[in-house]
Amino acid sequence: MSDTISDACPTTFGFRVEAESEAVPEVRRKIVALVRDWDVPLPDDTLSDLELLSSELITNAVRHTDSSCAVAVRWTGVRVRVEVTDVSQARPHRRHSSPEAEDGRGLLLVESLATMWGSAPDPAGKTVWFELGPSDGTPPPWSTPGKWAITTDSGAATSGYLPAWAEDDPTEANVPTDQLPERLAGINHRNFFEGPMLPLTAPDVWEGVEEDAVFEGSIDCNPYDPDPDLRVPVVNLQVCVGRWILGLDPHGLAEVAAKLRAHADFLDAKVRPALTAAREDWATHHPSAQQRSPTACPGDRT
Repeated sequence: MSDTISDACPTTFGFRVEAESEAVPEVRRKIVALVRDWDVPLPDDTLSDLELLSSELITNAVRHTDSSCAVAVRWTGVRVRVEVTDVSQARPHRRHSSPEAEDGRGLLLVESLATMWGSAPDPAGKTVWFELGPSDGTPPPWSTPGKWAITTDSGAATSGYLPAWAEDDPTEANVPTDQLPERLAGINHRNFFEGPMLPLTAPDVWEGVEEDAVFEGSIDCNPYDPDPDLRVPVVNLQVCVGRWILGLDPHGLAEVAAKLRAHADFLDAKVRPALTAAREDWATHHPSAQQRSPTACPGDRT
């Protein structure tokens, strides 16, 4: 494991975990020790949950990809957030598993113990995250509704508009100055929506059938993207390439058609108006003359 974030940023830490199951116990203990060193106001039972959930996410990432994964730990000022990024694009979904089904049991643990959890596509594959802490929705102490702000260790601040529909607040303090361009380039305002669960198989990848979502997606906005078209809200849909629904009889085909038809209605009646409203709201707060590139310097405003 190699540290990737400097000690100059005391409330954010990242490292890589090799594809070895014996590495997981060391990593989960390291995460708890790190959070203890930050003196965050979390009780011991919550720290125990932190160790357990970190172990579940990292174990799943290593076991299902046979590759290393990246782990990021962050104290937001209210909650501890752990993010695990692996090379698989398959995002986790709750499955109605038997008590003996290890994967289903792990996800049920995350759902039952985490204050919040979720997953997001990543250029490397996907990121699965969870947060532990108060569940009253209190924002970080330096956060302002409708505005995000990233402050460097030199005291310079860069801020921008945070839409109400965005699920995450990129607000952060004490960011090393040389890491600010990377932080800005990574800002992604996002709101997820689910797709219909269908019985999929991938004959060249695995045997059998697994329930998974198709045409799920998110409303996304990347205000510092090099492509100006992606600096305004758009919808991204995930289509399962190489996945098949096999052996359908007329009744089975009718069931699939009904689910896709219902999802098409959902995209048209719910997602499209939400996207239109998001774009109109974004345009109100971002006249085209104020758009910035990812080379924005500390103190620039968006």
